[in-house]
Amino acid sequence: MEISETLGGKIKQLRQLRQNLTQEALADILQVDRSTLASWEINRREPDVATLCRIADFFKVSVDWLVGYKPAKAALTSESSFIQENGCAYPSAEDPGWEKVIAAARQYGLEPDIVQQLIELNAKIALSLKRES
Repeated sequence: MEISETLGGKIKQLRQLRQNLTQEALADILQVDRSTLASWEINRREPDVATLCRIADFFKVSVDWLVGYKPAKAALTSESSFIQENGCAYPSAEDPGWEKVIAAARQYGLEPDIVQQLIELNAKIALSLKRES
């Protein structure tokens, strides 16, 4: 199944992928009328920001993804600039492999929170390896 590019199409696809959740059931969860949800799914209307957040939370996706927003990627010159610009905790120079995490983040355009999780996971693995040796 190809992912829809429209907000309404994404809402409909997410709903259908959720074990064929009905419009009525999702409308109840979001506390809106079924007809309102139906109008979103055919791109006749759009939900307000608060409802977009509830939809994103329910389906465990980002609001950015739902609305099709892709922030411009800044060219990064060094690992430390990437970490500083994105608010990630700076890893220790002793943590092996963190440069690979930053390189992957650049290559795949990962979100800063994902990068932070990868850095933390890398640090935990490094600590675990140190304890074993």
